[in-house]
Amino acid sequence: MSSQNQEYDAYISSGLQFLHPFISGLYDALKSVGLHVLADGTEPKINKLLLSGAIERCRVSIIVFTIAYAESTLYLQELVKIMECHRRKDQKVVPVFYCLDPSQVCNLSGYFGEILSRTLQGISRDEHRMLSYEAALLQQAASILPRFLPDIW
Repeated sequence: MSSQNQEYDAYISSGLQFLHPFISGLYDALKSVGLHVLADGTEPKINKLLLSGAIERCRVSIIVFTIAYAESTLYLQELVKIMECHRRKDQKVVPVFYCLDPSQVCNLSGYFGEILSRTLQGISRDEHRMLSYEAALLQQAASILPRFLPDIW
């Protein structure tokens, strides 16, 4: 089956490289219990357009919030897609805060807030997109309480 048509148990969305010990460890742990997991960098033939479709076919998205999330419009676009799937398809979302105080994400404050503000300034000509990033962070992703993983499968 091609990666475009596969259903996944989980998608790991992270600003960290796949080879980062935390991400590769999380990926390996989920795979070791028999889950079909997708993370950026795990399937070389999947591009960002196909990734958007793959996110739709996941049962759970695990968002590993890092400073890199605030630095990249690509990660923010991915976050908007995940939250859209959460609303439309009731896809489960599990936030993980890696080396980051959750309140900085919830309140768009501290270093995370500063970096996000600079990133959003760079796209201020597209107000709709900017507001969707803020809504995805403030009203949706940051407000989802972390859950105990076995309960969501």
